[in-house]
Amino acid sequence: MTLKFFFQIILIFIIVTIIGVFYYNFFFKNKENVDLVSKSELETISKIDENVSNELSNIEYNAFDENGNTYYIYAKKAIVKSNENNDQNNVLLEDVISIITIKNKGLINIFSKYADYNRGNNNTFFYGDVKIEYLDNLITSQNLDVIFTEKVSKIYNNVNYKNEIINLSTDNIIIDTKTGDIKLEMDNVNEKVRLVSKYNYAN
Repeated sequence: MTLKFFFQIILIFIIVTIIGVFYYNFFFKNKENVDLVSKSELETISKIDENVSNELSNIEYNAFDENGNTYYIYAKKAIVKSNENNDQNNVLLEDVISIITIKNKGLINIFSKYADYNRGNNNTFFYGDVKIEYLDNLITSQNLDVIFTEKVSKIYNNVNYKNEIINLSTDNIIIDTKTGDIKLEMDNVNEKVRLVSKYNYAN
């Protein structure tokens, strides 16, 4: 009896050990793996959600000032950019169309590949094959800065200005967005604007 009882104890111990090892491997380790996978998936989903929330399609913004001038901007794609202060006013725009309406002066139509737009103050920096249509004038360049905080727009970098009468090249064109007045400037004060008209040529 004593020997039989001893073997029974050993057998029970072995069975309990096997069950314990099986339970640990099957339940605890699987749970740990599931927790790791779940955490990884949640991080991935979080990053996807963040990217989706920061990327917009067919976006429009509208603004106006105290003088009755209006500003409209449209982009096929927009990406909201955050800085270290979590300021989300800066937006990168792609395939951009903008319309500035100057009261009693007319419309300024703007087209560009890209633009950096600030939703807080509406300052916009257009770049990449910029085209500006104003009254009967067509202006092309690589850069246009529309600074609403200073009520001025600056066109620069490979600027060409033309209408039915003249075709000219200059370094900079300054547009007063309050009055609609246009000013031509050269970077070098000793250089002159190159102008070709239907009636004469000036250099």
